[in-house]
Amino acid sequence: MFASWFQQQTEDQYWLVDYQVHKEALQHNGSIGFEDSIPLFDGAMFTDVMSLSPWLIPVSKSVLLLPESLLGKGLVLSSSESSQSVLDHLRSLLIAALEGEEVLFRFYDRQVIIPMLTRMDEIEKNQFLGNISQLAAFDNQEQPQFVTFTNTSNRQFTVHETTWWVVKPHHLESSDDLSLIQTNLESWLWQHYPDTMNEHLAQGRDVSSILAPFLAASEQTLTYRVMSAAIVGIVGPELLTQHSMIEFLQEHENDEVQFALHALTRQFEQKG
Repeated sequence: MFASWFQQQTEDQYWLVDYQVHKEALQHNGSIGFEDSIPLFDGAMFTDVMSLSPWLIPVSKSVLLLPESLLGKGLVLSSSESSQSVLDHLRSLLIAALEGEEVLFRFYDRQVIIPMLTRMDEIEKNQFLGNISQLAAFDNQEQPQFVTFTNTSNRQFTVHETTWWVVKPHHLESSDDLSLIQTNLESWLWQHYPDTMNEHLAQGRDVSSILAPFLAASEQTLTYRVMSAAIVGIVGPELLTQHSMIEFLQEHENDEVQFALHALTRQFEQKG
């Protein structure tokens, strides 16, 4: 499917991948970097997490030689704009507003963005795509299908200089979409507890595996599960057995998630 899509494009093409897929691609390419590839993370706010940066890779012969199973782990884009303009647009999406908070927006993860794109109306989809003519990827179904999203806007594109993208309630799946919930929680942890997250990374711990069991405890409210997973991610599971923490979780289990996480942060600050 990717080969056919590439052949149909008349504009410049790019492969957008997270750091794990980029690492895997380098291994397939003899540990040689791809021509003109560049990390999306840039600037002081990303200094501590540069190793986790997604990559924008212009499609070259080296990319086309990669297995389709590997290409399918990323997103492919086409655009008539310069590569710098495309990069600027993608970087403007990295920080988004969610329930009044600025969060890292993992739009480069197909498990996050493909479901969201299917829920956006035409105007929202065009705004998100910006100077990108088409985005294509395999969706996340048990039997993945190749899906494309086309920019139908004729409006002149202008790069945004400040946070502008807003993740709206209808962009999100039901409260039981653990993949998206987990992604948002990991973004929150990176924003508020970067030292702890870097320690997990240095120790080779898979943060997703740490959080997942606590988010999946369906007998609890969503807020209770998110707070429990956050606690485990920050200080470990032992704290969950303490009577005072159980009372705290029960006190806030029906709050909005963002409010409850603020309360949790204050709780840790008070305990030093």
